[in-house]
Amino acid sequence: MTPGRVAFGLLAAGFLIQLVTIVWGGAVYPGYDHTRQFISELGATGAVTGPAVSWWGFVPSGLLIGAGCIIAAWLTRRSGLAAAAWLLLGWYGLSLAAAGVYPCAFECSRSDSSFNALMHDLFGGTGYLTGIVALPLAALVARREKRTGLFILALVGTVLAVVGFGGVILETEPVGLIQRMLEGSVGLFILAFGWTLTRNGPVAAPGQSA
Repeated sequence: MTPGRVAFGLLAAGFLIQLVTIVWGGAVYPGYDHTRQFISELGATGAVTGPAVSWWGFVPSGLLIGAGCIIAAWLTRRSGLAAAAWLLLGWYGLSLAAAGVYPCAFECSRSDSSFNALMHDLFGGTGYLTGIVALPLAALVARREKRTGLFILALVGTVLAVVGFGGVILETEPVGLIQRMLEGSVGLFILAFGWTLTRNGPVAAPGQSA
């Protein structure tokens, strides 16, 4: 198996675990509403699903995504833009794991000022920001590689992610749906970007310029 396929496999496995975790957690969490509640509430301190979602869902999924992105950055190391985009996306993945290690307070209350809650917001916020910044960088790479579909996906994803991030910060209703739009936009692009590593060589592979 090529390193590109390994990287994509790690990314796919990470997002699959994340998806299963969210679906399962929402199903067993009494009264949970995917459209109006944060994803992190499933792993929050005191939540019935807290430890399982955090340690068996958020942590492994984030580590797998982060590892896949780091391998991808190495594969595209001779392209400054591509490698930078992958490293930023890598922090997005690792921040998911860190947010599992440091869960938010029950129902992710903003009034809680505990160490775990502060670290959760720090890792989660910086992860979202690096994910958003990575998309336009990757769009430039895709444009230079003449990958039109990937370029359009990156632009659309950037817009949706920026809008979603603003909605999460302001807690605009339905905040749960808005957060899923943010994470879905970044996640879908990561998978599409990763898929290029398995077909016709990686985007901006070693030896190419970007």
